[in-house]
Amino acid sequence: MIRKKREQLARVFVLSDILAILVSFFASFWLRFHLGLLGAAKGIPLLGNYLGIIPFLLFMQLIYFSYQGFYRFKLRRNRLDDLFLVILNSSISSFAVLLVFSYLQSYDFIRFEISHVFLLVYALLSIVVISIFRTLMFEIFSRLALARNGVSRVLIAGSGTLAEMTATNLSKYRHFGLEVAGFLGPDQNGATLGPCEDLKKVVEQYGITDLFIALPLKEYATIMKLIETGNNLLLDIRLVPDILQLASLKAGLEHIEGLPIINLGDIPLEGWPALSKRIFDLLVSLAGLIFFLPLIAWTALILKLDSAGPIFYLQTRVGLDGRIFKMIKFRTMIRNAEQETGPIWSPVNDQRVTRVGRILRKLSIDELPQLLNVLMGDMSLVGPRPERPELVEKFKKNIPRYMLRHRVKTGMTGWAQVHGLRGNTPLDKRIEFDIYYIQNWTLRLDLEILFRTILKFQFIDKNT
Repeated sequence: MIRKKREQLARVFVLSDILAILVSFFASFWLRFHLGLLGAAKGIPLLGNYLGIIPFLLFMQLIYFSYQGFYRFKLRRNRLDDLFLVILNSSISSFAVLLVFSYLQSYDFIRFEISHVFLLVYALLSIVVISIFRTLMFEIFSRLALARNGVSRVLIAGSGTLAEMTATNLSKYRHFGLEVAGFLGPDQNGATLGPCEDLKKVVEQYGITDLFIALPLKEYATIMKLIETGNNLLLDIRLVPDILQLASLKAGLEHIEGLPIINLGDIPLEGWPALSKRIFDLLVSLAGLIFFLPLIAWTALILKLDSAGPIFYLQTRVGLDGRIFKMIKFRTMIRNAEQETGPIWSPVNDQRVTRVGRILRKLSIDELPQLLNVLMGDMSLVGPRPERPELVEKFKKNIPRYMLRHRVKTGMTGWAQVHGLRGNTPLDKRIEFDIYYIQNWTLRLDLEILFRTILKFQFIDKNT
């Protein structure tokens, strides 16, 4: 039922986006050329000439929305994330139209020039219109679905962590008409509707239509009995596999000659996605080194004049698959700063930091040389922050799933850092964010993290 509703909602959103793009296009044409928005226009061009842009915009924006995962719904997405994706989509699509039609005009394939201001108006207006149309369509779909199908009352067999997690996730589908009636299992201070043996009684008393079985594997006999009774009661039955304590990263279902296999370490950053991320890292790191070259040169000169010691500091870190590499930073501490303390996280107001080093750390300029690490392939622009081998050996013994963060390349910035988890913040919380990044990686997520990093101007943790 949920999958069917998700597919229906995806089709509604495709229709919504098509209508929004068309409305934005014609409204932008009227605002720019008839109303003279953003300055007087050089006359009113033929609308027929501009109509050729519509198929290109529809193709670009719908394909890009699909690539961003806009039409694959696991649950209702965060509105801020949706807005960021719409901004990115409209901006890239408008710029692509400018490039393509300018190229066609330069070779006389078309005999008119696309107004740059028109595309700017379209980019801004489409962000607003697409967002509004999606919100309206979602509300209309939810109300119609609820009126047509009514409410599905869900009973969850189980009373542990897995059952509670199931209830929490199902609550996010209230707009699909799902309502969690309660739990079935051992009595826990009145929190359950009855024991598993009373399934038939509970179903009749509370009008249950759907049964989710979220019991541990050791309750196999109870699970089979619930399935048998549920089938006789014509319930829609779904089994929630108890693999959370076994899964290392993200469980994925595979098939080998028709035999279902659960992969407990599935991650999206493999194959072509990994190649696309590497190409992106190469292009951006090379461009960044060229752009920041004057700043890097000035920083090197100031460091040399300020204090004795090398300009760069090579620090041993642990990267992809536990491999060791040398991370490059501008030196911000006095020479032999760790001779007495050994490898430690840098405390607040660290007295070992030089005057210039304190400024470099505050502005994150000391991290710019890591663009070389990205260019050489030791690091990525975005990923879990790399740690020193001594700290890794300590953390992996005390923090569950710590080493899973080394399934991807470490990065200059990361999902944890843009959420304020830097420096001496709780490590277990940072690991939670790192695992989320690995499980849910997309190129769009990398762009969002870079965008947030630039806004906050905080590249990384300030460790030694």
